[in-house]
Amino acid sequence: PQEKGSTFLQLGSSTEQQLQVIFEVLEEYDWTAFAVVTTLFPGYEDFVDYVEVLTDSSFIGWEHRGVLTLNLTDDPEGTRLRRQLREVSAQIRLLYCSRDEAEAIFRAAREAGLAGPGYIWFVVGTNLGGSDQLPE
Repeated sequence: PQEKGSTFLQLGSSTEQQLQVIFEVLEEYDWTAFAVVTTLFPGYEDFVDYVEVLTDSSFIGWEHRGVLTLNLTDDPEGTRLRRQLREVSAQIRLLYCSRDEAEAIFRAAREAGLAGPGYIWFVVGTNLGGSDQLPE
């Protein structure tokens, strides 16, 4: 039998724990407006669902400004990606993607002026480590 709120079983405990900690940080700094940015990386639907579970079950007045799901194929120059990232109205962004996708997204964000002061990105996932070189 599937219980309501059992999304974390499909999502994986470490991603769930990362989101719980991120929401504690957001609450601590009173950063209540945020947007979710994902790619089609496996698990993204569960990630989006769990963000909704965390915000809907909270007494905090979260201002969830929507979900942007990026398809990085057929956009080698990143033109569409930069445009889509500019359309996100929140300065706080929760990003769920693979490590390779994160590098492309942050490259586009820098080029679009969305990676400097005033923009806060939280990158969530279980697959982001494992390299000596960190993306800029």
